[in-house]
Amino acid sequence: MAGKDDETQTSLEGVIDDVRSVIDHAHEAFIAMDAGGFVIDWNPQAQRTFGWSREEAVGQVLADLIIPPRYRDAHWVGLRHYLDTGEGPLLGKRLELSAIDRSGREFPIELTITRQPSSSAPRFSAFLHDISERRLSERLLRAQHAITSVFAGAQSTREAMSGVLAGLGEAMGWQLGAWWSYEDGAQVLGCWEVWRSDPALAPEFEQVSLGLELAPGVGLPGRVWASGKPAWTADIAADPSLPRSQAAARTGLHASLCAPIFCNHKFRGAIEFFSVQTGAPDRATREIIATIATQMGRFIGLLDERSGLIAKLERLALTDELTDLPNRRAWQQGLERELALARRHGRPLCIAMLDLDHFKRYNDTNGHQAGDGLLREIAQTWRAQLRSSDILARYGGEEFSLLLSSWPIEMAETALERVRAATPQGQTCSAGLAAFDGSESGEELVSRADAALYEAKAGGRDRSVVAKPGVP
Repeated sequence: MAGKDDETQTSLEGVIDDVRSVIDHAHEAFIAMDAGGFVIDWNPQAQRTFGWSREEAVGQVLADLIIPPRYRDAHWVGLRHYLDTGEGPLLGKRLELSAIDRSGREFPIELTITRQPSSSAPRFSAFLHDISERRLSERLLRAQHAITSVFAGAQSTREAMSGVLAGLGEAMGWQLGAWWSYEDGAQVLGCWEVWRSDPALAPEFEQVSLGLELAPGVGLPGRVWASGKPAWTADIAADPSLPRSQAAARTGLHASLCAPIFCNHKFRGAIEFFSVQTGAPDRATREIIATIATQMGRFIGLLDERSGLIAKLERLALTDELTDLPNRRAWQQGLERELALARRHGRPLCIAMLDLDHFKRYNDTNGHQAGDGLLREIAQTWRAQLRSSDILARYGGEEFSLLLSSWPIEMAETALERVRAATPQGQTCSAGLAAFDGSESGEELVSRADAALYEAKAGGRDRSVVAKPGVP
């Protein structure tokens, strides 16, 4: 019997050694705790994860080593509840919790807690691992999805930035974000957009930011502009060299990270985020923001191309193809806009309708190509006689329309005669001129100018007639 007992003992010792070897070589941290909350086992991976050696950890209170202070009370309540009732709703389940390492850095872990089989007082063990990289990857995917969705529906970069800051800030766990950019040729950055996770958070800081202009090298956005590289601070409130440090201190903002946005190798601005916690962003977070910033630059480039194409299409839709003047639609839009200003400010406004005399005869004699050439030359010549604020348009065929803002009828008549006198190739034209009476509609004003044009043509052509007030 003694021999068999010795074999059994040897076999058990071998199993124990094997289990110990598995635990010590595991890629996951292994921690065991007794009923009093003290560490009784701690493998090498636990040391690598939390920074405490086995010798330092065993015998210490587990909660003091790895549980964030705000969760320790809940830990003790749960442990006492299990010891009193035997109920452990978290035992055997895969959990995602927060932990801290020796330096105080907080990070997410995944673990499963089990009770070790024992006839004595309860003991608990858990295999666990750091899931920071997985969480960051998930946040990166959420952030990428957020900015993709925003840029897909935006018409301009400025329009997109509000949604981009919100999507990226929420995905990465920041509390405030800002977009800094500049007008072409400007020597300072301005804050164009601010997002806050809570409307009650830091309104003063938002106002200070929106009213601030930063030269290259000044503040985090200015440093990013000057260097072309991300910049960050563990606590903006503690750095008096940063322009908004006092506002940050008053509003509870601390850690900050800023990254440049480049589009086609040109600096377009910077995104900046703030946290209510202190501490420099870790390398993974900085890499994610840099990746997102690069992608944003590409999106901005695509948005610029689309905006340029839309602007070109809009211009084509409002431009006469032959003369390159505004077309009838564009002129009517300009007329309604100027009428609204004239009503609001009580300033004068005149319009003229011009028609080339005997243009059909010119076409029949010289051909349609020559007629087209004459129309182009007339458009160019007449345009040169006018102010940049005046609107000369091709109304249709050989008829043109002219809008003269801020000029009373006498000055408008002088300008109209100057235009008619400049008509090239000996061509003549007739014109009807009407002054806005302060209350009529655009259609009524055009009708009066048209009636005056008809009167000029009926009176022998090559002349202008001023419409009588209130007479269509």
